[in-house]
Amino acid sequence: MERPGGKIACTVIGEGRLVVCSPSLGDLRSTFTYLAEDLASAGFKVISADLRGHGGSTVSWPSYSADDVADDLLAIARAHDADSVVLLGNGFSGGAAVIAASKAPELVSGVILSGAVVRDVQLGPAERAMMRLATLPRLGQTLWMSYWPKLFGFEKPDNFELRRQELADNLAEPGRFAAAREMLRSSRTSAENALGQVTCPTLVLMGDQDPDFRDPTVEAQNTAARLGGPATVVMVPGAGHYPHTEDMETVVPVVVDFLGTVAPARS
Repeated sequence: MERPGGKIACTVIGEGRLVVCSPSLGDLRSTFTYLAEDLASAGFKVISADLRGHGGSTVSWPSYSADDVADDLLAIARAHDADSVVLLGNGFSGGAAVIAASKAPELVSGVILSGAVVRDVQLGPAERAMMRLATLPRLGQTLWMSYWPKLFGFEKPDNFELRRQELADNLAEPGRFAAAREMLRSSRTSAENALGQVTCPTLVLMGDQDPDFRDPTVEAQNTAARLGGPATVVMVPGAGHYPHTEDMETVVPVVVDFLGTVAPARS
């Protein structure tokens, strides 16, 4: 997907109403591999998109803000001639999905927030260390790869080891960790301010072991309460920052039911 300043790498699977998935910072679109397959089987067209500077996307963008990612998500939907789209954002991309929905209410029919970070929260010790290592990307990358497994809860997905190696190899490429670092240090104010402007239905998925939040349940409830449209909170027991991949038995039926409401099949 060509964008001003670079290219966004995407994987497209399935046919039907459009769902665009975007991962958290420091992660890759392969986080959605299993979920995308299940949603495609359920009759949806799923596009999983790497963030700027991540995965197969171009490095050295002029900016890496959540507002930029929101524009990327909307551009992807429009490039596929969608008359409506559901946006699924994990972590950092949750904020981007919120911003996108506030910008284009005529296009975004629903939002799914998976472990979404939609406001500025206190950084953990590993994240603060990465900020201090801004001029030492190799050390920062090593620290991130030691921290990333701790973002999962009690169970890791079957493809965890494959994905860990894939992520480590990708972040070792020039410019990759710098992109993740820029997203980490960026403000979430735009996403927080956009919450009340999101009028479409929203599904808030949150792992009750998500280490990004002091109290994941309270965080999820506060996010839902501040949205301008109807919101449903689903807490995923034992899951961490990636509920969409950690507990498929719980998450897939919930997501399919939600999509059936906000993105019904064309007659």
